[in-house]
Amino acid sequence: MLVRFDPQERLYKTLRLVRSIHLNMQRSAEHMLDGAGISVAERAVLELFCEQSLTVPDAGRRLSMKRQFVLRVVTGLIEKKLLETRPNPEHRRAYLCAPTVAGRELFEEIHRREVELLHAMLGDINQTETVAALRVMTRVAAAFEELAGELDAAAEEAP
Repeated sequence: MLVRFDPQERLYKTLRLVRSIHLNMQRSAEHMLDGAGISVAERAVLELFCEQSLTVPDAGRRLSMKRQFVLRVVTGLIEKKLLETRPNPEHRRAYLCAPTVAGRELFEEIHRREVELLHAMLGDINQTETVAALRVMTRVAAAFEELAGELDAAAEEAP
């Protein structure tokens, strides 16, 4: 019997894997961060601020996380002396957050170990496959970010 190839069904099956990948990556990250003194959420926030100084609301948008949650994480990272605040030339009340030297060094060490692990586990995946996967996942992420924004806006308008 000939089975019809349905690209949307294949994409759906691919996206079903995302949840288990995410959960297993989070569990692995928790183990890898053991002894580093930061949580998985703190690691994600620290990585973002190592890339660019941002305000807390900007970080929340970039991470698709609630501003209040990001603020709690940022406060913890500041207390741990891994982040610092800086004046924001564009807005007096919304300060910028940036890594301290210790924060940048910690993230660089964590990132180095993660890259080594990826190479050891998945080093056989070639560049073409990686670029294709990145292209597809970027489109999927953008589509669902847009959908989530529309649904959030509709929920706020509902009585």
